[in-house]
Amino acid sequence: MDGQQRTLTFYLIWHALQARKSQLNRLILPEFSLEIPACRMSQENLRRNYDVVEKLIDKPRSKPLEEYIDILLTKCEFVIVELSKLSEAFQFFDSQNSRGLDLHPHDLLKAYHLREFDPSEAELKTKAVQQWEQRNEKDVHRIFSHFLYPIRQWTNGEKAFHFGKEQVEGFKGLSLHQEDQFPLSQSYRILHSMVDEYNNDRFRKVDNIHLAYPFQITQTMINGRRFFEWFSHYESKALALLNPRDHDDWVEPLLTTAMSKKIWTVINGTENSKGYEYTGRNRTGDGYVRKVLNAFLLAYYDRFGEAEFSSALEIGFIWAYSLRLKQSSIYESSIENHVIGQNLFRRLDQSLRPKDFFNFSLNIYIGSNDISEKSSKSKVEGIKKLFREMKCMAEQG
Repeated sequence: MDGQQRTLTFYLIWHALQARKSQLNRLILPEFSLEIPACRMSQENLRRNYDVVEKLIDKPRSKPLEEYIDILLTKCEFVIVELSKLSEAFQFFDSQNSRGLDLHPHDLLKAYHLREFDPSEAELKTKAVQQWEQRNEKDVHRIFSHFLYPIRQWTNGEKAFHFGKEQVEGFKGLSLHQEDQFPLSQSYRILHSMVDEYNNDRFRKVDNIHLAYPFQITQTMINGRRFFEWFSHYESKALALLNPRDHDDWVEPLLTTAMSKKIWTVINGTENSKGYEYTGRNRTGDGYVRKVLNAFLLAYYDRFGEAEFSSALEIGFIWAYSLRLKQSSIYESSIENHVIGQNLFRRLDQSLRPKDFFNFSLNIYIGSNDISEKSSKSKVEGIKKLFREMKCMAEQG
């Protein structure tokens, strides 16, 4: 269950040496066969890594290559640890990978939730693994670190900028097939079972209707299959917010007011934003501000869908970007203080309908003395112009 990366690396070295047998004196390599995973991304990674291995082997060196090969073949050894129970194997995996070189936190979550699958869902478990392995690791990490983790943390009024292995506990919850019948788990068990019963009913073969599980980002996590479905539920929308140009922009079709459309074009730097120059959008601090706005938009859509979405974008923009105009330098601590100081995530979580959320005054107005010296320069001219048009900033002069 573990050690596949080391095994594949040794295999690539062996394969490259086999191709150079004629160049190396007295090279005797043991027989070694390995079944390569039928995964496109894994195979592409193997090809790239093989190129690296070839370059390292062909690199000029002071000692003969045979000496290094001898060390590899006679000094290196594998240690095999056999465990009798699957639960012990996953526990061993967690303990071994919580030290030394860090695994990605999402790798630890994958291992944990695979262990928590209902035993009757072996086929679904295999499918979940295949889908997970096809994903880009950087995208998975960004979805967790830019959306799922911050939204859950900020909603609770807690800091959220660093997502590492210490933070994975918040994504572990109830294992419904093995939990005691506590009142806490009963509503989740009913909902979980009813969704499955509906989708597996024979009438679905007639009407072809599929009932999606009603996920929420801030929900108590249901371990196993539902965790993988939960991530998939938010994946496409999160990726589109990170890069609207490379993914289907689901936000723009929901914007019904001229101001919300203008805001979206300006912060994304599209051609329609001419006259609203915002050349500083790619700076680190501006990226932090955009992270807050993106997370807020996904959190709002997760709670209220399309209802009043334009108004949510306008309020979220004023709330997030007022910090950009007030401060010349923005750090992670600046963002944490700003979000928790006037916490729209918590307000959203406490609102039962859109009108409840909007029934407050944002109380953000940028006076001439509030603008930092650096922010008053041309890198945020488009942002300042939008604030003036929205009556949230003093007019020039």
